Amino acid sequence: MEYDEVIKKFGSFGNYQKRLYFVLFLPIIFNSFSSPVTNFLLGEQLHRCRVPGLPNDTFEIQNDYHKYLINLSIPLKADGDYEQCLVVKNGSLEKCTDWVYDRSMFTNTVNSQFNLVCDQKLMRSHAVMAYFIGTVVSTVVFLPLGDIVGRRYMVCISTSLTFIANIAMPFSTSVFMFSVCRFFDGFCGNCLYMASFIIAMEFVGPKHRIISGTCILLVYCLGEYILLLLGYFIRDWKWLQFTLAVPMVIPLIYWWPKVLPESPRWLISRQRYREALKILRYAAKVNKVELDESNCSNVNVGHDDGILKIIKELIRTPKLVIRSCIMLMNWFVISFIYYGLTINMGKLAGNLYVNFLVGVTVEGLGYLLCFVMNKTGRKPLHLTVMFGSGFGCLLSILPALFLDSSYTWLLVAFAMIGKFGISAAIGEIYIYTGELFPTVVRSFILGFCGVGARVGATLSPYIYHLADGRFGEALPLIIFGGSTIMVAALSIKLPETKGRKLLEKVKDAEHEDDISSDECEKEMFSTNEKLEYTSSESSQL
Repeated sequence: MEYDEVIKKFGSFGNYQKRLYFVLFLPIIFNSFSSPVTNFLLGEQLHRCRVPGLPNDTFEIQNDYHKYLINLSIPLKADGDYEQCLVVKNGSLEKCTDWVYDRSMFTNTVNSQFNLVCDQKLMRSHAVMAYFIGTVVSTVVFLPLGDIVGRRYMVCISTSLTFIANIAMPFSTSVFMFSVCRFFDGFCGNCLYMASFIIAMEFVGPKHRIISGTCILLVYCLGEYILLLLGYFIRDWKWLQFTLAVPMVIPLIYWWPKVLPESPRWLISRQRYREALKILRYAAKVNKVELDESNCSNVNVGHDDGILKIIKELIRTPKLVIRSCIMLMNWFVISFIYYGLTINMGKLAGNLYVNFLVGVTVEGLGYLLCFVMNKTGRKPLHLTVMFGSGFGCLLSILPALFLDSSYTWLLVAFAMIGKFGISAAIGEIYIYTGELFPTVVRSFILGFCGVGARVGATLSPYIYHLADGRFGEALPLIIFGGSTIMVAALSIKLPETKGRKLLEKVKDAEHEDDISSDECEKEMFSTNEKLEYTSSESSQL
C-alpha cells in the first residue's frame, strides 16, 4: 500500500493536521524575517564626514554657525550635497574616519554603528551574503542529516540554534561577529524551514497538498507583514533584532514529542513501524476515524536508485541535458531577482515602508496564481510571469532617464510588477520542473536546480553597488529584466506538461510527444508527487 493511501484513510486534512499546521506556522513566520530584515538592520542612512574638532556635530544643521563650520570643512559635490567621504583638514583634502548620520529614518543601524560607508561600504553586502552562504552550506552539509536523524530532530535542533544565533546578533561588537550570526541564522533557518515544510507535507493527503503548500507560502507573507509592523515602530537595529529573536524561544517546546511528532513516512522508511503506528493511531483518534493498522507494516515509501546511476542516465540524453540547463538558469534568475528585490527595498526610490508593504502584497498575490495552473497550463503561465516580470523591470529605465524625480513612484511600480511575476514563478517553477523530467532523475534535477537558486541568492546583495545616481537606481532592474527575458526566451523550447502522462524512464523523453494524456496519472502527480518534491526542495529559492 502507498503511504498516501494510509494518510487518506485517517483523514487527508483533518483536525490533527490543522493543529500540526498551526504549530508549524511559527517557524515559517520566524524564517520569513531572516532575509528581508536586512532592509531595517542595514537600512540606508544619509551621512557625511564629521566636522573636525566638533564632538557634538550632527547630520542635521543646528544653526547658522553650525552650517558655517560644515561649509568650512566639508566640500560640496556637483549635485549640491555634502561630500560623504572627504573632509578638509589643515587646508588639505583627506579621507575622513568619522561620520555623522541622518537619524530621521533610523536611529541606529549596523551601517552607522560599525561605519559601513565609503571604503567599507562593500562590507554591507558581505554581511548580507553571509546569510545566503549559510543557506548554501546547510543545503549541502546539514539538510541530508534529515534523512538520517529524522525530520523532527532536524526541526528541534535547528530551532534551538536559530534562537541562539538571533538572540546573540544584537550583542555583536563588530561587523564580523554580526556576519557570523547572520551565517548561522541562514544555516539553521534554512534547515528549520525545510524540515518544517517536509513534516507538514508528509502529514497531508494528496488532495490537499496544493492548498496546504500555498498556505505555507502565504503564512510566510504574514511573517513579512509582522516584520514590517515591528520595523516601522522600532527604528534601532539592536532592539528590532532583539524583539524578533525573543519569541523564537517558543518553538523550543517542539522538543516535547506531544507537540511535534516525527513524520510517520520517515519512521516507516526506517522500519520503525511501532512508533509510526502510535502517531497514526493518535492522529486517527483526533480525526475521529478508524485506522486499519494491518496496512501500516507494508507501506511503500519509494526507492532511490543512487546518484551515479541518475547522473549516467541523465547525461546520455541530450534533450534532458539541454532542458536541465534551461531550468537551472530559470531557478538561478528567479532566486537572483526575488532576493535582489526583497533585500534591497530601501534602495528603491520612495519610502521604504510603503515599498515593503506593496512588495509583500504583490508577493502574496503572485503565490495565489498557483491555483490557476491547472487551467492555464504550465508553460503558458511560466512564460507569462517570466516575460511580464522581465518587461516590468526593463520599463524602469523610462522614469530613470526621461522623467524627473517626481515620477520615482513609477520606477517602484515597475519593480513591483517584476516582483509580482517572480513571486508567481516561485510558486509554479517547482511543479513545472518536476513534470519536465522522468521519475528516475526528478529528485536529482530539483536538487541540482536548487544549487543554482542558492548561487543566485548569494550574488543578489551586490547588484545595487553597480552604479550611482538616477540611472543607478534603474540599472539593477534593467539587469533583472534583461536576464529574465533571456531565460524566458530559452524556456519557449520547453514542452507543455499539462494533461500529459508523467515520464517514468529517461528513454521516455525521446518520444514524449507521443505519450497520451492520462488524467488519473496527471491528477496523482499534480496533487501528490509535485508537492511531495516541492516539500523536499521548498526552501531552495
